Amino acid sequence: MHGYIFCSTPPLSPALAVAALCFIPVPADEAGAHYDEALPMRSSHSLALVLLLGSNLALADQSATLLLHNATIYTVNAEQPWASAMVIDEDGSIVAIGDDEDVADYVDDETETVDLEGRLVLPGFQDTHAHVLDASSEAQGDCKVEAADDVQQWLQAIAACNKQDDGDWLLGWGFSLHSLLDQQKTPRELLDGIVSDRPVAIMEETSHAYWLNSKALEQAGITVDTPNPEGGIILRGAAGEATGVLLDNAGDLALDRALPPSKALEEVYYQAVLAGQDELAKNGITSVADARVFWQRGHMQAWQRAARNDELTARTTLGLWAYPTRDDDTQLAELKALYDEGSADSLLHVTQIKFYVDGIIHNTTARLQRPYNQNLPGVEAKGLYYFSPGRLERYSRELAKAGFDMHIHAIGDQAVSDALDAIDATGGQGRHRITHVELVAKQDIPRFGQLEVIADFQPSPYFTPSFLKSNEPMIGQRAYAMLPMRELYDSGARVTLSSDWDVNPLSPLGIMQNALSLGERGLPNLEAAIKAYTLDAAYTLRQEKDTGSLEVGKQADLIVLDQNIFKLPINQLGKAKVLWTLLGGEEVYRNASF
Repeated sequence: MHGYIFCSTPPLSPALAVAALCFIPVPADEAGAHYDEALPMRSSHSLALVLLLGSNLALADQSATLLLHNATIYTVNAEQPWASAMVIDEDGSIVAIGDDEDVADYVDDETETVDLEGRLVLPGFQDTHAHVLDASSEAQGDCKVEAADDVQQWLQAIAACNKQDDGDWLLGWGFSLHSLLDQQKTPRELLDGIVSDRPVAIMEETSHAYWLNSKALEQAGITVDTPNPEGGIILRGAAGEATGVLLDNAGDLALDRALPPSKALEEVYYQAVLAGQDELAKNGITSVADARVFWQRGHMQAWQRAARNDELTARTTLGLWAYPTRDDDTQLAELKALYDEGSADSLLHVTQIKFYVDGIIHNTTARLQRPYNQNLPGVEAKGLYYFSPGRLERYSRELAKAGFDMHIHAIGDQAVSDALDAIDATGGQGRHRITHVELVAKQDIPRFGQLEVIADFQPSPYFTPSFLKSNEPMIGQRAYAMLPMRELYDSGARVTLSSDWDVNPLSPLGIMQNALSLGERGLPNLEAAIKAYTLDAAYTLRQEKDTGSLEVGKQADLIVLDQNIFKLPINQLGKAKVLWTLLGGEEVYRNASF
């Protein structure tokens, strides 16, 4: 029978000592006598090796492949909010977290070691509402106009795009609707004066309107006799002729013609998914919900292809778009057939449904309980519905039974109330959320907590006092009650933050800065903002047992920042940069300076 001689080097940091077996066999009765003769081993990780006996040997099977130490780790774990060291095993799980002494037993001479030099570590951000494919796709055009410019500058930009692009449709985005409607000529006439021989469709900056020329209206089949589609409005002149602006779901009348399914388009969507991965990782986002997946256009298939090729760098949940114009029986059956929870180790899950109940306040299409002070022509006094309350309840009830979680766009106070009613009809099945939540009736505030509905906010850099004032002509003093984030937070509702990229910038740090800059309407502190972008978001995505905080047994989805945001003024949070992003302990992004 043989024993082993153990060996060590003088410890540089006793708490970070590493166990080492030299595996020099000797007779068992001589092992003790030979201990002092053992030669020191060299570590390749600038950490000392020290003898660890007894119960420590039982940890051999849990040895770490990666040690992060000399760090400032904010864990988002209420029982252990701060740590300075963490070890991660080969499966990407956190096996120990705490101080140097807490992790020492799990480290051996094979462990890769990273000295973070005091830098801040956070759980990876989880964006519960981003349009990853759309934001990264060339499909909807690359003719960019700046909303802050005037109409003549937009027309000049579109004319320049027309010279550079000789395809069929000319597509772009970025204009501001109210500036366009203030002109003497109709929007269609303005575009016709620049481009008349090919269809042009420019998406408004919020994505809730399209600006078309006559050729585009013609190819979309829009005439004086074309009815408004469900959830959409065709703006018209006195004689019923289309003026060149399509509100909300009416935009699909043109887009479906501009982007018919094709092999080339499938490749564009796939490349968009890949490009989106880079942007997510660069911003420290390790989980995301793509919030409007047009499954009839091939979006879902692009995501599935990337997942099959092992090209995803973020845990992804798809929100399948519920088309307002499709037959209900047919669409419900189709959606149920698309449900795919995925395997335990899958990065892709098809488990959410994205509804629009209404439009947006600025275009007077958000659904209100009281009429607008002034409406765009052709829009009902209280706004519009994509899905009527009865349809919304039916869809929510049936799809929740099939396992789906509802992700409901509701901006007006009536739309929010209808969304709460629909979720109530599910009987407590699912983790449903209402996104945007810009106006909420007082009586509906406590219902979020009572029904366990998640309130998902996107406090963009545009959500300023001047923005609120710009809504006053439409809704009067109600404009100053918009975005009741603090009120819902204080009521006990679960609050998440998200980007709505690319309507807003993707940066979670920037969104958190905005959420904390809204005074009494914003979140109370940085800890609440971080939790909204991590642990509460993980709950929303049904993965809080595996992600969302840094604690033993969870996946090492984490980021390293260049600055400690706990020491920054609120108005500087967005300037901090992500240096390193890990997904399950694997590097998916590294800043060149790190």
